Amino acid sequence: MEKLLEMLVDLAVSGAALLMAYFVIPWLKEKRLLSVVRKAVEAAEKLSENQSLDKKEYVHRVLERAGIKIDELVEAMIEGCVLELDLMISNIKDPAIDDAEDYD
Repeated sequence: MEKLLEMLVDLAVSGAALLMAYFVIPWLKEKRLLSVVRKAVEAAEKLSENQSLDKKEYVHRVLERAGIKIDELVEAMIEGCVLELDLMISNIKDPAIDDAEDYD
């Protein structure tokens, strides 16, 4: 009976490790990749304010130096981060303008 219980515990631990390897680790890698892509896009946007810069080329260079291969998934992440940043920038309101509108 003890041997059976020990085998069941080993099986449960092995199953949990397999699930982590199959689901959790790839998910964490993707989250890290998205974070790196987002930071590269934000850096390109900030640098382009002060100098002439091909932002997409800059992002590609940064990612390649970080050891990230540029493929369709990474391109899609770049475009998504650019869109997200554009939306954030367009939603920023000038407080002086907002206050002036309150008095109209």
